[in-house]
Amino acid sequence: MTTRTKVLAVVFATLALGLPYFTPVFAQQAASNVAAPAVARPAEADYVHVVLLVFGHKGGISAACQKDCKGVKAALETAFADDPDRLIIHDLSPKNPKTDKPYTMKETLDVIKGIDLGPNDNVFVFQSGHGAIGNRNDPEMSHKLQMDGGSLTRAQIQKPIEALKPRGIIFLTDACSGFSKGGKGVPTAEEFEPVSLEAGVNIKTVRSLMLRPTGVVAITAADDGKLAQASFKGTNPGKAGSAFTVALLRAWHSDTSYNSWPEFFPTLRKETGVASGNRHFARAFQLYDPTVVAAANQVRPPAINLPVSQFVPWR
Repeated sequence: MTTRTKVLAVVFATLALGLPYFTPVFAQQAASNVAAPAVARPAEADYVHVVLLVFGHKGGISAACQKDCKGVKAALETAFADDPDRLIIHDLSPKNPKTDKPYTMKETLDVIKGIDLGPNDNVFVFQSGHGAIGNRNDPEMSHKLQMDGGSLTRAQIQKPIEALKPRGIIFLTDACSGFSKGGKGVPTAEEFEPVSLEAGVNIKTVRSLMLRPTGVVAITAADDGKLAQASFKGTNPGKAGSAFTVALLRAWHSDTSYNSWPEFFPTLRKETGVASGNRHFARAFQLYDPTVVAAANQVRPPAINLPVSQFVPWR
């Protein structure tokens, strides 16, 4: 065999061994190892649809819950005052005008399923009421949220919204996260007097948190197994009624601006601790990045020692 023949034989053998990598099967395998490019989206959502849910017509914590919904709604309306058409509010905290009764669970879901969503729209769900975790191994989706007409889990509310394929879902709940077989919490004797401020809403923060997210943001008032207060300590610029919502609106009135929920959540968690007298802290289920969630949920403010007489209502 001549030298040239030997060289050609080696070349053909090499090509034969490498040929499978150029067949469609291997081409597919190679392509599957390359991440698909992210879907390009505008920097902001076109519209924000707000769903307000409440336990607000049956006594007990009802007055505080109604204040929470009104405070959140007022802050949003202030932030979108220059372009109010981008804010679409589905307020289920009053009674249903068709029946003059609180919205039933079916009526609530019918409203949610009937939202006319575009692919670049966000949905913000805010609930203030009772709550409990049904399954310790799945605290997010089994979180039961009590409204006047009955209870729905996060999954029952979130899944129909996901089916509408929005750009993003922001799901905040001011409710207890006690386990279903646990007690009702500590009986209370005295509410803290709110100290209202006239500080303005930080429009940049609120608009960023409503318009910029994609995917799911899910936050509640207390860590798994903990109870949340339907009252608060300290200043109350948003005129809310419960510690978590007071803390939320306090941060929304801050001079510090925030661009995202991962950036904002540590402040919300700390502020919830301050507003509750360190009795509970906001808990994040989802903030895009599991690493961010795990780190943010560990934030603790300094301990505050309060007199026993200053216990406040629990959910």
